[in-house]
Amino acid sequence: MTRIAIIGASKGCGLETVKAALALGWSVSAVARNPDQAGVTHPHLAWYKGDARNELLIEQALQGCDAVAVTLSGPVGSNKPVTIFSEAMQTILTVMNRMGIKRLVFLSGLGAGDTRGKGGFLYSLFHSLMLRRNYEDKERAEALIMKSHKDWTILRPGRLTNGKRKGNIKVIVNPAEVRGGSISRADVGHYLCSCIRDGLNMHQLPVLIY
Repeated sequence: MTRIAIIGASKGCGLETVKAALALGWSVSAVARNPDQAGVTHPHLAWYKGDARNELLIEQALQGCDAVAVTLSGPVGSNKPVTIFSEAMQTILTVMNRMGIKRLVFLSGLGAGDTRGKGGFLYSLFHSLMLRRNYEDKERAEALIMKSHKDWTILRPGRLTNGKRKGNIKVIVNPAEVRGGSISRADVGHYLCSCIRDGLNMHQLPVLIY
């Protein structure tokens, strides 16, 4: 049975990844500050409560895992420096190295790196006003991942919605072809699990949209 650790698992894309992994019959180690808000229990699901930068916690959660998914979220509208993504990623990579875990999927977003400004005017405006600090740190986390020796994938979904899973998503690996778009959190979670199951997009940074 595949065992996956999901870091940042209690809401949003992280929670949808938990649901998708359980539906595949996988065993899940889920790390979150507030596991109770997820409202999900399952015989194959173990919750680990705490901060993703806590090395002891991450070590406990990653025991016996075949892959790691990082689906952390950060503060919205903060003008203060954000460091949660890069600091947590450094901790996670350290533990993965110690345990010999190779497969890693990191959830970033459209607007990071070479997709900056590719989401359209309103999307880019929202990012610059509300999420700029988050994305500055997501880019630092991406850099750490790309310099690692892991079998990594960095996913950059478009505007996230709470809609149902549709399937038939567009997976765009060439930033020049990106013109904005949206995708449901449910589809992101499902595709993330597909990356792990099928070895998709290894050493790539695809944009996910409809």
